[in-house]
Order: sequence, then structure tokens, then C-alpha cells
Amino acid sequence: MLGKKFLLTGGTGGLGEAILEELIRNGAFVTVIGRNEEKLAGLTAKYPAQVDVFKADLNEREAVDRLGDFLRSGQTVYDGLINNAGFGYFKSFMDHTPEEIHDVLNVNLTQTILLTHLVIPYIRAEGSIVNISSQAARVTTPYSSIYAASKAGLSAFTNALRMEEPLHVMTVQTGPIGTAFFTRADSSGKYDAMTKRLQLDRHKLAREIVDGIVIKKTEINRPQWMHYGLTLYNLFPRFIERKLERPFLSKSRLD
Repeated sequence: MLGKKFLLTGGTGGLGEAILEELIRNGAFVTVIGRNEEKLAGLTAKYPAQVDVFKADLNEREAVDRLGDFLRSGQTVYDGLINNAGFGYFKSFMDHTPEEIHDVLNVNLTQTILLTHLVIPYIRAEGSIVNISSQAARVTTPYSSIYAASKAGLSAFTNALRMEEPLHVMTVQTGPIGTAFFTRADSSGKYDAMTKRLQLDRHKLAREIVDGIVIKKTEINRPQWMHYGLTLYNLFPRFIERKLERPFLSKSRLD
């Protein structure tokens, strides 16, 4: 990856920051797209030779338009786009406000698709598109329905894009990761505590993602036991929902 150039959303924390560190360790140059000016400045101070930044709130359409101006002015050809930005809430559908519904779907799905549409002309022929989705895309997910819907849409979009574009396109579908994601999703901290033993190590996952770019994998599903379990679930979903109703409703007990 020495000398290759990537665009990365959500690179100022969590899994995104771990992916950034792994790309840098492999000799890549990364443009980080994010909204937190202080954190972006921290990245350029820490990695002055390997990181530049573009400040943008991906909940705003104007931000994507400004990124288009940035790309056109630089005339840079990139080796890949990694769409990592995303968030959600763990509560019932009716407890979501209209603004929350809009924002989750907008950031996780609509703006990610618009950003990809914008960036593809600036990616070289053998380059990569990596979309960070979720195992929630593959399973009935009460009490986080909007988040799950956004990730199901993202996975469907990514799979279709793979068959349309002469690029390397990879879907990453994960279970819980040890990051600050849960601070926003469930402010009570109960889900974080409940899944602590199951949470993926973000640094190990980041290494797998970067390795997946190198060897051109089309899909990463972690943890593997969850992937195999959901593959079985997809064969008999309603039967398994009836038999395992309590685990399916685990997020309903967070309040």
C-alpha cells in the first residue's frame, strides 16, 4: 500500500481511527472526512506527512457538494474510498423523533450513497470501495429498527454496486465493536455492559479490513459465529424468532 491514497469517512474515532492507523502503518496517504474540527486538527498534527483532512458534516447535502469542489480542484486519483461514518439509536421505532429517523438514514445510507456516486470518477480502475455495514442488516432487529434499516440498505447497495462497477467493492458486516458507538446508541450504558464479552477488537478488525483491500475480498463478516448463526437464521427466520424471542427483544430492556 506504500504511496496509495484513500478517502476515509468517520476516521476521527472508533473503528475509523483504527483503520486510519492501519493504512498509515502500511504506507498509505489518507484524506479523512469528518465534522469535528479539533479531532481533525489532531490527526494532521499527529500524522503531518500521511494525513490531510476535509471538514464536512455528512448529515448535510452541502457538505458533499463542497467535497465535489475539493476533488475537482485537486484532480487527485484515489486508490479507494472507505465509508465508515455511521450511528444509530437503540430504542423503539415510536420513541425515535422524526429528526433522529431522518439523520440516521441520511448519514448511514443516503449521504453515503451520494458520496460514493461523487467519488467513483476519482478512483483508479483497480481501486476499492469499502462500506462498513452491520450484522444488523441481516437479522430482525427490534429496538434499533432505523439503524438496522439503514445498514440493510447499505449492504444491498454495496452488493449491487459490486456487480455494476469494475472496481473492488467490499462489504464489512460486524457485530458489536469495542468503541464509543454505544455512548450515543444507548446512553444508559447497559447494552455496552451486556455485550462487553462479545465486542470485537477494533484494531484487529481494522487489520482484517486493510488486508481485505489488499487481497480484494468481497465480504468480511465478524464475528464468524454470528455470521454462521445468521446464515442459519435466514433459512428459518420466523421459526427462530418465535423460539428465541427474549434475545431478539434484549434492547427493549435498556431503559
